[in-house]
Amino acid sequence: MMKTLRLIVLIVQRVLITAGVFFTAAVLIHFTAIDPKERAISCDRVCNRADWPRICRFELVVEKRTYHPDSNFAVTDNVSWADGWRSSESPVIAYYYTINGRYVGPTLTVCENDFLVVDVENRIPGESISLHWTGQSQRRTPFMDGVPMITQCPIASFTRFQYKFQADKAGTHLYHGFTGAERTQGLLGAFVVRSANEQKHSPVLSDLAAETVWLVTELHGMLAINGQRDWRQVYSLNGTTGDSNLRIRLLYAVSQCQHWVELEDHNLQVLSLDGNGLEHGTMPSVRRILLHDGVRMDLKFTRRVPMEGDKIKRDYEIRFTPLASKRGSCERAIFALHCDSLPHEHSLRMNDGGTNDAESIKYNLISPPMLHPADKALDLVGNVACGATVVCPQDLHGASGQFPKDLTTYDTRLEFTISTRPLDGAGPFGEPIRETVHSVNGFTFAFPSVLMLREPANDELRADTCGGHRSLPRSCHPMTARCECVHVEHIEAGHRVEMVLINADTADDYVYHLHGQSVFVVAMATGHRTAPAKLVRNLTVPLQRDTIVVRRDSIVVVRFAAKNAGLWLLRDIGSPSWSRGLDVVLNVGTHQADFDIPSNFPSCRHFVGPRYFLV
Repeated sequence: MMKTLRLIVLIVQRVLITAGVFFTAAVLIHFTAIDPKERAISCDRVCNRADWPRICRFELVVEKRTYHPDSNFAVTDNVSWADGWRSSESPVIAYYYTINGRYVGPTLTVCENDFLVVDVENRIPGESISLHWTGQSQRRTPFMDGVPMITQCPIASFTRFQYKFQADKAGTHLYHGFTGAERTQGLLGAFVVRSANEQKHSPVLSDLAAETVWLVTELHGMLAINGQRDWRQVYSLNGTTGDSNLRIRLLYAVSQCQHWVELEDHNLQVLSLDGNGLEHGTMPSVRRILLHDGVRMDLKFTRRVPMEGDKIKRDYEIRFTPLASKRGSCERAIFALHCDSLPHEHSLRMNDGGTNDAESIKYNLISPPMLHPADKALDLVGNVACGATVVCPQDLHGASGQFPKDLTTYDTRLEFTISTRPLDGAGPFGEPIRETVHSVNGFTFAFPSVLMLREPANDELRADTCGGHRSLPRSCHPMTARCECVHVEHIEAGHRVEMVLINADTADDYVYHLHGQSVFVVAMATGHRTAPAKLVRNLTVPLQRDTIVVRRDSIVVVRFAAKNAGLWLLRDIGSPSWSRGLDVVLNVGTHQADFDIPSNFPSCRHFVGPRYFLV
């Protein structure tokens, strides 16, 4: 009898303890996730490997505003586009996007493995949107990747969509509207994922105690940093070395221009690209860097050895100079770097964001001065001839141990040839017009009419799908002027893939962003696109990126392991709209094999009335 009583008491105790634990957890969840703003602030912290991942809530309200450029109109409280606006003879109505009332949205800062819950409200009349989160694998949540009609229905006017995913890739990233116009006209913001393992992997990053974000955008010919044309960076010098301990998270979202960036009297050192670290000890210290659209990097700057008699100045110029070939349509810009830890006698004050000394005036009138033989420039595009003073992408090396040994061979090989051709036609009034048709392997990409991730077996979708060994859809009849279809390439889950990008266009460069995957750039060359097999592969320390520049008349070879099931877009980010025909969907594995789409997830469907009407 006593044994039975003790057993009953033990069971009751365990039930009460279990109930108490669940009740305590419920109370904690209830009282720690009430206000998105408070939760957002609590996630901006120093990351610790012993901490539990947090749930970070944010709310983003997207609007679109228009104004006349010739009017005296301020975009936000800290941005005035009327000042310095290049007036035109005919009035032009310009527009821009705002997030939470500001041109360029707030920086979202979390720790690696945190969970994000982001409520996006679209307040744009008559225009749907979606947001993409660069650098994130979206493992188990491919329906949160932000590609309209592929992974989600676009967010319709005056509706909300909640993004929920785990931030599994540390680094400097972006969240942005899917179309190129949205991304470059204000519908974007910095997405910073900090890591507690940086000290272990990069001694350089662990020494940088402070950090700042430089999000470079361009609106109607004028550059801005963090949405401000008169922006200024304030920093403090290291008391022992005289160098800065500042980590610069630089993001460049300018589609029509390429700029050299340099910091007066300082050298720049690239620490990471697209959230992937570079090999410590081989990272070049350069005078200037040629940026390309979509690049995300971490920088450190150090003051060059001063000449005898030189004094440390309080203010330095951050200079953005357009590439010579782009000089006609792109403007120079100068911003200020201000040191707040120097005695007043060392001060050289700047007026209105720039100095008036001879060097500054000379710089504003001509191209950047020639490099000294001891200086170097980093060209992330490859426009400038590589050599003793110019470091090109193939000269950079990824961190040791990043490249998996099993990628020395591959299971699947994909080859994509980018081409363009002119197409003559007639306008609505019979006037002759000429347009450019873009295609990959002869296919001009078009978005599906149903939500592809949710309805992979849809008959209408299959009828408009091309690529692989599929038969040509009805839209690709030999007599038609172009082959518009949903270009899909299938990859078995777990396969090692070699992907070859061949740019047969001799006039334009293209920048691609691969969703859901990071790739290793193992080879690149210009003028060798007819024989990709002869390229020498770098299979030791190749650069790891998710943004790939494919130069005109050139070839780029990348490799990656397709371990992440889902539909991932190989995206041409230069398109101002959803697509100009140069995109490809990579179908990795079987749909919904490793993930479950929520039962209440929105579905994009046609509305078709009954076949026969009684009235």
